[in-house]
Amino acid sequence: MENAVSRAQERALLLGLMTLGGSASNPELRDHVGNALDGESRRRLNKLELVESEKLGRAYHHTLTEDGWAWCVAELAGSAPARGGPLGRTLYGVLATIKGYLDATDLSLAEFVVTARPDASSADDLGGAIRSAYRQLAREPQDWVLLSRLRPLLGDAPRDNVDAALRELERLPGVHLVPEADQKTLTDEDREAAVLVGGVSKHLLAIEAP
Repeated sequence: MENAVSRAQERALLLGLMTLGGSASNPELRDHVGNALDGESRRRLNKLELVESEKLGRAYHHTLTEDGWAWCVAELAGSAPARGGPLGRTLYGVLATIKGYLDATDLSLAEFVVTARPDASSADDLGGAIRSAYRQLAREPQDWVLLSRLRPLLGDAPRDNVDAALRELERLPGVHLVPEADQKTLTDEDREAAVLVGGVSKHLLAIEAP
């Protein structure tokens, strides 16, 4: 899979998406990387199942898949593009340093990126609280838990902060938020507790390794 992405622009977009926490819109990528993931590149990376893309309003929004995160991990030990010049070689030297740190600390790349972002401290604290609440409610890992049962265990944490933390967690491999398939079973409390992600109300949380 690593060799399937040989184009420098696509490699830059995948790494840029990774540094944005694994999920970003085309305008965000354009600001961050200098290019959007569109056209042939989008179709290629979707076909390779490295990125999932959804059009929200007028812009595409992209999310790294688990294979996409795996590609990024492998790329940490990769080589700079042939025409990358000194800057490209330096960048890949930095990536190798990050890989060495992750290996030494047994930290996943997704956890490192999410916690290293400038706005991560409060979201990270709430992320830990959400995982703790999930462990109290889930009968086993990957068990689906209604957010209406989970939110009361988070004390007086502001609703907007909890929603932001849930969205950050969902960017990590092994964390899933989904809508209830049978909407008729939802109570008013279940609907109120849902978190809006990409314009979709999601009511259930599952974590593979809480």
